[in-house]
Amino acid sequence: MSTGGRGDDALGDLAAAMGVLPRWRDLEGTERVAGPETQRALLAAMGVSAAGEAEIREALETLRTREAARRIPEEIVVTAGTGDARIPLEHPADWRIALESGDTLEGRDAREIALALPAGLHRLSVGDDVCLVIAAPERAPAVGDVAGRSRAWGLSAALYGLRSQRNLGVGDYRDLAEAAVQVARLGADFIGINPVHAHGTASDGFSPYSPTCRTALEPGHIAPDAVPGFAPWAEIHRRLKTNAAGPEAAQAGDLLDYEAHGQRQHAILEALFRTTIEADGPATADLAAWRQGPGRGLEWFAVFEAIACDHGPDWRTWPAALRTADGPEVHRFAAAHAGSVRYHAWLQRLADRQLAAARAAATDAGMAFGLYLDLAAGVRPGGADTWASPACFADGVSLGAPPDAFSPDGQNWSLAPFNPAGLRAAGYAPFVRMLRAAMTHAGIVRIDHVLGFDRSFWVPEGGAPGGYVRYPLDSLLGIVRIEAARAGCIVVGEDLGSVPPGLRRRLADAGLLGCAVMQFETDEHGFRPPRHYRSASLVSAGTHDTPTLKGWWSGRDIELRHRLGRTTEKERTAALAARATVRGDLGRLLVKEGHAAADLDPDATPPEADDAPVVAIHALLADADSALLAVQLDDALGLVEQQNLPGTVDEHPNWRRRYPVAVEALADDPGLAAIARVMGAPRGRARERYP
Repeated sequence: MSTGGRGDDALGDLAAAMGVLPRWRDLEGTERVAGPETQRALLAAMGVSAAGEAEIREALETLRTREAARRIPEEIVVTAGTGDARIPLEHPADWRIALESGDTLEGRDAREIALALPAGLHRLSVGDDVCLVIAAPERAPAVGDVAGRSRAWGLSAALYGLRSQRNLGVGDYRDLAEAAVQVARLGADFIGINPVHAHGTASDGFSPYSPTCRTALEPGHIAPDAVPGFAPWAEIHRRLKTNAAGPEAAQAGDLLDYEAHGQRQHAILEALFRTTIEADGPATADLAAWRQGPGRGLEWFAVFEAIACDHGPDWRTWPAALRTADGPEVHRFAAAHAGSVRYHAWLQRLADRQLAAARAAATDAGMAFGLYLDLAAGVRPGGADTWASPACFADGVSLGAPPDAFSPDGQNWSLAPFNPAGLRAAGYAPFVRMLRAAMTHAGIVRIDHVLGFDRSFWVPEGGAPGGYVRYPLDSLLGIVRIEAARAGCIVVGEDLGSVPPGLRRRLADAGLLGCAVMQFETDEHGFRPPRHYRSASLVSAGTHDTPTLKGWWSGRDIELRHRLGRTTEKERTAALAARATVRGDLGRLLVKEGHAAADLDPDATPPEADDAPVVAIHALLADADSALLAVQLDDALGLVEQQNLPGTVDEHPNWRRRYPVAVEALADDPGLAAIARVMGAPRGRARERYP
């Protein structure tokens, strides 16, 4: 892209070669240009210095020379199990393919290598050149492939908010198992929850979408009373005497206290660790076997957690010798603190076991898919993932969104994005591990902000304007198809926002479902009838980032933003008037589609919603021919306040709301039961098992 003199031309060429989009269109259709300041900042985040003209030209020349010298592509995506795996050759050459299984294939060809390859990530070598061959099925599994029918419905809930008679104040994996059994009685085929990635023991953050690691599980959801060797409740009370509040207080109230919960849970788990693991009993042998087997890939995370407990949650502030994950000082620390490392490995063993038990409880109760797990879009910049694989993440930038009518200054999510070049150089290993960690326990996985597979908006820390960076869409989708097919897992891509042209078609062709959120499904005529929604989608009334149905109906989100000083009184009044108009549009759609209550007057909808419109809206959604339908537990229970208010941190109690109904009573809740009836009758075996 030309932006001025010769130096700027070279800068534009270098930025484009590294995937920085020279221009893009915002939600209003206005073309935006990535200027030199943005280009330099984004290149620096990738590890490419572009401060001066000499550096720019040297980096550009290196790229061009390396590309010209290659005899085979750097990577290629082919269809697995067919003869369509064709890798072009510029000259006759000997070649060797190291298959993911460990087997090898060799040969010599003149123009191309044509093979039928099994699904997997294979490495083709021609001389010194290596090509990553991504052999993938054509599509990820479909709902019908797994469930034996073309559509299913389930419940979506906040795990942390689950209330029970036995948890310590924050919803845990045992609560998840009970909730799954309860809603299975109502005919649900899945229960979806927020991400359960590890936050980091030393971190005081609790947003499920800002994890330290996307391959480790969150220990804060471990249920101590489900741990082998658990002490009786009397022992718990004794150990909690030093805390200001006991279990009864922890279970009371509408908002969570994560700090108090962490103190309670840690006291119990630490005691259990001493009496079970350090006592060298059967549990000790089980942990040792797990650490050498399935849990071996999380040893580094246990080391990170042990260091973080001594030096803080952000590795960038640690002593210099500990900032390199495979450095000698880290190994010495791990040896000197073996007990602490073992404790954090044990926590991962417990979380893994309890999440597996929750999935087993769900499928045993009759659910076709069991758990529906969420993958966060990024990780904390100073967290475990960036420590373990720094070259795979961009440095000095955050994921975010460009300015729009709702966020005039844009959005900064404080999340480290993958560095495309570094990820490719690592053979996509962190990406693969992330998918496998979720798919091991899930029948459905939702990828937050799947738009990032095509392009991501990077916000520089130094104040330069942000810009979009291109990602290897074909490769990422190929890897998703491989892992989804292996796990028999349905994949949903959260495709909301500014969607690049053609991306939804690409996702659908790969077998990924998109998202159809009723609150956003509008056109110039008002709300679109759900029967016109895309079949390749998951339908819901809202998400954790939108108002609940009752909150939307009454304009609660408008009032909240005004109370926080985000709007003027004039803007508030206009927004409430607009909401009343849109509410009437929805009422007319309910009448037209035959789902409105007899006394509903679309021209005079009441400012507050009772339960009838909520059930009617779900009956409307059930008309959709979409593959999956998700019911928000917040809506089913008639809640007004939303779980998260985007754009806020401390101004709103995000991620802290507790549900008013205990998991043990979910199947008997009249609101949830009424919505379940319009979603579909319970399965016969569920009725037989749970009369």
